[in-house]
Amino acid sequence: MLFKPPYQYVVDTSALIDLKNQYPESVFPGLWERFNEMCDQKKIVSPREVLREIKKGDDDLLEWSEKYPEIFLEPTEEEIEILQEILASYSQNAIGKFSTGPWADPFVIACAKHYQIPIIQQELNDLKQYKLPAVAKLHGITCLHLVKFFADEGWTFVK
Repeated sequence: MLFKPPYQYVVDTSALIDLKNQYPESVFPGLWERFNEMCDQKKIVSPREVLREIKKGDDDLLEWSEKYPEIFLEPTEEEIEILQEILASYSQNAIGKFSTGPWADPFVIACAKHYQIPIIQQELNDLKQYKLPAVAKLHGITCLHLVKFFADEGWTFVK
């Protein structure tokens, strides 16, 4: 890598869905302004598999994603190699369970590991169910829930 990209966070589908549902732009415009600004600056990115998951729905999140296509990255060759390592963390049963459609979790973890940045996500930590935070932890990746991300960025909203 000749230069370090501006990427600071990888965002998972779970965080984007919760952001849309729990922090609607009509109620939290300042939050969305800051979040979108970080997307414009490519400080927040996501693998293209997250976009594939978003496209399963036909809602405001799909409309939002169409405004920020540049944040949805194609995996690099290095990420594909990391992806193989991550997939080995899952049992064949788990892989079969997720193989019926888009499955972004291993791509999110590979992206975060490749760029050495944390993941913004909202899943619970449950290795028995092969949830993203448990598998990410196995690979040394930090996961943040939305409120922790807001706090780490120093975002406060007052009337």
